[in-house]
Amino acid sequence: MIHWNLCLKYHLPAVKNWWDHKPANLQKYKPDFQKMKELLSGIPWTPILKNKGVKDGWEFFKSEILKAQMQTVPTKKKNKTSAKKPEWMSKELLTELKLKSDMHKKWKRGEITKEEFKRIANSCREKIRKAKAQNELRLARDIKNNKKGFFAYVGRKRKKKEAIGPLQGVDGVMVTGDREKAELLNAFFASVFSQKESHLQPQQHGMDEGLGEIQPQIGKQVVQEHLATLNEFKSPGPDQLHPRVLKELAEFISEPLAIIFESSWRTGEVPADWRRANVVPIFKKGKKNDPNNYRPVSLTSIPGKILEKIIKEVVCKHLETNAVIANSQHGFTKNKSCQTNLISFFDRVTSWVDTGNAVDVAYLDFSKAFDKVPHDLLANKLVKCGLDKTTVRWICNWLSERTQRVLTNASSSSWKEVTSGVPQGSVLGPVLFNIFINDLDEGLEGTIIKFADDTKLGGIANTPEDRSRIQNDLDRLERWAETNKMKFNRDKCKILHFGRKNGNQRYRMGDAWLDSSVCEKDLGVLVDNKLNMSLQCDAAAKKANGILACINRGITSRSREVMLPLILFCLGQTTPGILCPVLGTADEGRC
Repeated sequence: MIHWNLCLKYHLPAVKNWWDHKPANLQKYKPDFQKMKELLSGIPWTPILKNKGVKDGWEFFKSEILKAQMQTVPTKKKNKTSAKKPEWMSKELLTELKLKSDMHKKWKRGEITKEEFKRIANSCREKIRKAKAQNELRLARDIKNNKKGFFAYVGRKRKKKEAIGPLQGVDGVMVTGDREKAELLNAFFASVFSQKESHLQPQQHGMDEGLGEIQPQIGKQVVQEHLATLNEFKSPGPDQLHPRVLKELAEFISEPLAIIFESSWRTGEVPADWRRANVVPIFKKGKKNDPNNYRPVSLTSIPGKILEKIIKEVVCKHLETNAVIANSQHGFTKNKSCQTNLISFFDRVTSWVDTGNAVDVAYLDFSKAFDKVPHDLLANKLVKCGLDKTTVRWICNWLSERTQRVLTNASSSSWKEVTSGVPQGSVLGPVLFNIFINDLDEGLEGTIIKFADDTKLGGIANTPEDRSRIQNDLDRLERWAETNKMKFNRDKCKILHFGRKNGNQRYRMGDAWLDSSVCEKDLGVLVDNKLNMSLQCDAAAKKANGILACINRGITSRSREVMLPLILFCLGQTTPGILCPVLGTADEGRC
């Protein structure tokens, strides 16, 4: 189960800026964007890019942006001896602190009275308090746009814990160095990929049966609108193009990007930068020394993501118009969410139980689902759902010859090839996964419902015939997994038995018997076999209290203007759409 919002909220602030020239913090050092605009406005983009291919045109565009960045963005001066200055500290406060220190020395020497020193110290203390309060007010007002800033501020006041490792290698040796940990994690992430297929040639996947070619047209205005909505607090991808720079230069770079995007979509050429990813390992749960307990989230090229968004709009419109995605899918689909998944499924389950039926529900878990998607089978399904040749060709090339490296603190691993899967953290990835898993429902007799790869299969289990139907459905799902080169994690697949007269039938997947459970976490909501929500209420209240305690410890100001936005935001993160901490959450942030 992928908690995208939690991944971004808690872990991406720890990602370092991996520019080779170590640029300064763009929020702090005030780059000279006016000069950057002047440098780029004189470039005749259209005639140059029209005479270049996609890859050469992209390299030219990227080099010009990076060159302008180098000339206008102040570089950090490394000073290992000095401690990092708090963000609320100003030159005036530094002067006040120096005055306080000087007055303290004079008081100790007897040159001034204790009352004079106290007056200076109290004045200094009051100014610091006001500066902290002003900074916290700024963080509170901007928390929806800059979550990273708030959690970084609070995190600095907590006891620091190492985000990753030490990690245990396959030989049992513990790895502690950042570079070694990055290499170990990258090797593990690569080990779960499906076997590499031959390069995806569109004509090998029934392209002649598609809807035919289209002539993509991407206007300057469309690109400019996407650039204007970029989140400037996000991290750049491997191409080093920072979202704040792209957002500030939207008016000047939208035309060259539109030319590159349109040509890429039309020809199917995809620059290598758009097929590279900096992978951030996100700890899930369990032992921190086990690489299997980390999820890879990809930081990819920002311009590449913009083209992904444009293509995604076309793909989603086709899927919606032709009703391609089954109604059982609630993940990453319009007007559906975790809430609709839970409500629709348990409305049916509770109605069965209320009428005296026994009900069995299988909670199924795919092993590394997003990472194992075979590219060749996905290409076949893209054609089967009726997408045009142009778009399918671009997606095939975008998935081919991908590479990734893992970042840990100040180190990175070597590059490794990505032979399967859809990138976690990309724009197109979830949509492509929905298409891939869409035919999972075919031939099933019971009730199935999905949120991306999170799958529930349920049905009435009063008679042996009823229970046999559920077992047959599980057999069909096992065959689907084998056919599509996927794998169920049978240790995490559980059965919940509902109803007073339930016979607690045992079920199997393949040759493994599934364990029964009395309580399961369903999209973040704890569900027990008595359909009692008290455990979920307790867990939600505990989490809300933890967040409130974190605010209480980390925030100095107690003014209403600061506390109210923080409390409402954090409770909203705990219970999306519901601001009461005892009502529960429908997925801890993914909805």
